[in-house]
Amino acid sequence: MRTLIYARYSSQLQNSRSIDQQVEVCRERAAREGWAVIDVFMDYAIGGGAGTNEAQRPGLAAMLSRVEQGDIEQVLVDTTSRIARNQGDSHHIRDRLNYWGTRLFTLGDGEIDRFKGAIKGLLDEQQRVELRHNIKRGQRDTVAQGRSPAGIAYGYRTANRIDPNGRPVRGLREIDAEQAEIVRRIFRDYAAGISPVAIAQRLNAEGVPGPRGDRWRATTIRPDRTRGNGMLQNQLYIGRIIHNRTSKVIEPVTRTVRIRPNPPEQWVIEDVPHLRILDQDLWDEVQNGLRRLEGTVPHKARRARHLLSGLGFCGECGSPYIVRSRTYWGCSGRREGNNCSNNRTVANADYEERVLQGLKRHMLDPRLVAIWVKEFHEERTRRTADLKRERRDLERKLSESSAKVTRLVDAISGGAGEFQEIRDALTKARADRDAAAAQLAELEALPVITLHPAIAEDYRRQVQELTAAISDPAARDGAMPAIRQLIDRIVLRPAKGERGIEIEVEGRLAAIVALATGRKVEPVSTAKVERVAGIEPA
Repeated sequence: MRTLIYARYSSQLQNSRSIDQQVEVCRERAAREGWAVIDVFMDYAIGGGAGTNEAQRPGLAAMLSRVEQGDIEQVLVDTTSRIARNQGDSHHIRDRLNYWGTRLFTLGDGEIDRFKGAIKGLLDEQQRVELRHNIKRGQRDTVAQGRSPAGIAYGYRTANRIDPNGRPVRGLREIDAEQAEIVRRIFRDYAAGISPVAIAQRLNAEGVPGPRGDRWRATTIRPDRTRGNGMLQNQLYIGRIIHNRTSKVIEPVTRTVRIRPNPPEQWVIEDVPHLRILDQDLWDEVQNGLRRLEGTVPHKARRARHLLSGLGFCGECGSPYIVRSRTYWGCSGRREGNNCSNNRTVANADYEERVLQGLKRHMLDPRLVAIWVKEFHEERTRRTADLKRERRDLERKLSESSAKVTRLVDAISGGAGEFQEIRDALTKARADRDAAAAQLAELEALPVITLHPAIAEDYRRQVQELTAAISDPAARDGAMPAIRQLIDRIVLRPAKGERGIEIEVEGRLAAIVALATGRKVEPVSTAKVERVAGIEPA
């Protein structure tokens, strides 16, 4: 009987010798039966649910192609699970073999007819489903013991040991001090306004090996908000193992594995404080920065290429001032032909120097500060009254949702848990309760601003330090966002005479006062009050 042998093993984690063993036992059976082995086909490290075409399982596709030559009487395999672990694939393969008069024979079950094939196809697929379930259950147990079920995150190394019974305990981790300092540096740089691309470039320039021992990539640092990965949102750095953030699903046509995020209530979380690398303040600062970028149009989220990009406007036509050559800025409106009369340009070095000097000398006028502080406190009084009303509403919502959760829990304990509607209502009630509690925790009074007599000198000193940092290539990326937060807009007009340009800087006084008083200069996202003499508090 002219016979083809097919063998397969499904995972790179399995022993590759198993495929040789399958072929060996098949050859032994063929020799005993006197079957002529025409050829052997194999698929290495390919799952039984991968599909049947050449791209999905090249060995199987080649075997079926050989059968279609019409001279093969039998396909010999170890078990039906080697042919497929998908009922549809099993049926499809048997149909193709039957069409060419070729029988399927396994060492475990003999000849596979339609009835036996249907039963074995169901069992083989179910075994794959149960195996996946058992793996997930084992991973959950591993996490519950404070051990990692996955690979080694950057900043850690293995700390596996042998238990008193001589069995290996795997998944243990400990902090790698050298890598942990790189982790802290990455977070500090991002908090300072340096992009993941710039951080990766710096690490590569310094010869710091990446997580895989090669070069750093921005995608390693930058978070994927859908999948929840990326260094900047890896909660292991604050002592939390998070498992089951995503699930693997197989696209039914291409059999491509897709990663699908799981809802947070399905996550498995275990605190491991001995693995904390970052302090909470730095972590929170980075996460707040990431949240501000959520939903932002990509081109608007890009960091400015130049210190003053997007801040300058023509005083004649209102068009942005842009880089018109490698070192000179000019009116974009005139360049685009809108008949603007402003033909003056300014060198980049001169532009930056004059703006920085303006920030140091003129941006903390006592009269403007007094007006701004007065309006700030008026806004604070109004906002405080609003917060009191919001607090009453939120306290009511919290009380109602907490009571609803209690009632639903009692209903489930009484046997109503079998109804999906009850479970869904409980999930929503818990979400409402947690949201109300979180909003109550965030209701804090706006701070009172007090100005020290030496505030102007402190401010100038801070700007001087930022100016020095701007001139240092290594520190420029971190200083640029702080400088830009002090500026609302820059107006450029032709100077009187045939040459020269006048530059008027309008500052954000709130950011200026924050810098002068030692507080963090926050991005422009807080409530705004009225403009004061062209200076807008952020």
